[in-house]
Amino acid sequence: MEILKSVAAVLFLAAAVSGCGPQDAAMPSTAQQASAVEVGLDPALEPVYQRSCSVCHSNAATTGAPLARDRGAWAPRIAQGREVLLDHTINGFNGMPPMGACADCTEEQYVALIEYMANAKIKDE
Repeated sequence: MEILKSVAAVLFLAAAVSGCGPQDAAMPSTAQQASAVEVGLDPALEPVYQRSCSVCHSNAATTGAPLARDRGAWAPRIAQGREVLLDHTINGFNGMPPMGACADCTEEQYVALIEYMANAKIKDE
């Protein structure tokens, strides 16, 4: 009887371990999975984001600005459309400074930065 228990235990362990082969090595890590679903930012805009946007959009306590990547906070803003968002960015709105603290950004760059922070595309009106 002990031999049967030992054999059963070995078979159980072999079955459990058999799923740990090469196919697991091909599975992306949690960090890789997260980055695969994230909307990226053009590397050329990364320094702009860091110096102009992240100051307020990475800490909601500073200005009440919607946090970057928080779709829920950005959804009502995105729903307003491109023209409203660009107007608020260029002219300032509530606590947001005019030009979004980026005096040399183009409208296309503003849109890319907003879409990155909102993790959503801005609809054209």
